[in-house]
Amino acid sequence: MTKAHLRLLRENYEKACNSYLLALANMWDWDCNGDYGFWIGDDVGGVYSYGDSLFIDMEDIIYCVENNISEDAYYEWQEYCVWAKDFGQNTPNLKSWCMGCPRVDEATQKKLTAMRNELNELIKETKAKF
Repeated sequence: MTKAHLRLLRENYEKACNSYLLALANMWDWDCNGDYGFWIGDDVGGVYSYGDSLFIDMEDIIYCVENNISEDAYYEWQEYCVWAKDFGQNTPNLKSWCMGCPRVDEATQKKLTAMRNELNELIKETKAKF
């Protein structure tokens, strides 16, 4: 394969990635005129950062566009994954999440979080005594 052919493949790949990204930006009403987003490390097709809190990889960009996944649904999945990782639970991929995979219900999440907060407070109080 020649360098020119490889360069053409790369250009076509980056065009496709940016086209999917633009479709997502339009779906989610992003402001594409500002400096709100960028491909991390200028690696088109890797991870895209929008604003201060949204990071999305190419696989998830494609899935969201092709399946009309809302930004709210994406954030809900991200928040669950952060909670699940913090509590040693399984973290589903976006497709599994959208298909209704098993997950810890909200009531149990709140209960476990409250219990941990209570334990941390007791540890802090005990530490302060000694």
